[in-house]
Amino acid sequence: MLNVGIIGSHFGLIGLKPAFGSIQNCRVVGVCGGREDWGTFLQRNDIDAVALAVPPKAQYEIAKVAIQKGLHVFAEKPMAANLAQAKELYALAKKKKVVTGIDFEFPEIAEWKKVKELLDKKKFGALKHVSVDWDWQSGDLKYGRKTWKTDAKEGGGALSFYFSHGLYYLERFAGKIQKTQAVFSHSPLSLNGGEVGVDMLLKFKSGVIGNVHVSCNSPGLVRHRLMFTCERGIIVLENRNAIVDNFDIKTFGPHGTHVVKVKKDKGRKGEDERVKTVRKLAKRFVDACTRKKKMFPSFADGLRVQELIEKIRSAI
Repeated sequence: MLNVGIIGSHFGLIGLKPAFGSIQNCRVVGVCGGREDWGTFLQRNDIDAVALAVPPKAQYEIAKVAIQKGLHVFAEKPMAANLAQAKELYALAKKKKVVTGIDFEFPEIAEWKKVKELLDKKKFGALKHVSVDWDWQSGDLKYGRKTWKTDAKEGGGALSFYFSHGLYYLERFAGKIQKTQAVFSHSPLSLNGGEVGVDMLLKFKSGVIGNVHVSCNSPGLVRHRLMFTCERGIIVLENRNAIVDNFDIKTFGPHGTHVVKVKKDKGRKGEDERVKTVRKLAKRFVDACTRKKKMFPSFADGLRVQELIEKIRSAI
């Protein structure tokens, strides 16, 4: 049995608690949020691992203490506020031999797994080009909130806070990113000045070329679309008006257009839509801790994404 302590009052309660609390061989022994002191919480002797849902700067501080105590750590993305912090956490976790996990959830979605399978099997030949179009309007911009999510130095901004997901999933689909060229867009609605949009050209080590458009300032539009152009056809993965729900797959090729049917992930009544996806990661994390199985994504993946973020920002 793995005893998990959750630190974080919002997604910690609506996301992590139901995800970890529903897994066999796992028990959520407490939630530390709001004005509670996380240092005191970590002094408890009934915690084997912590799951974090806090801002990147706080995550670095909390994870560092937890790892030093020998606790396993399941963290949010981005892994830290900057590359130096991410490197420190990765090295410390490796030294202490603790299990680490990162909440990169998109590749866990059933439709995303199916697309990965089609690409790996070269159903339409080798992948040549990938494009991402991801648009919505964030709550901070829509409601005039001044939080860390619009402060690039704190791990916010469209690139770090949101497209950390994208940098991870693009390398899952197409391999290592070799070169990047990016431009940022800004808005007075971003009260801490962090970028609200990123447009990028990518070149992968495999030779694949990529285009990225991500905007967290697109009023009225909620869309996430990936298009994979292969030698003999195109695969489109897209959803609207949701975060992890409503994805569909369409293929285009010499034999026409087809909708690829996939058994949808099912959540539980009343749950946030993300819980069913986080539950998959949480189960893998618990298994890694209790059965010594491999955990991915881990701090190694979080560090890789942080390296890419730093590379992109330093070139702007």
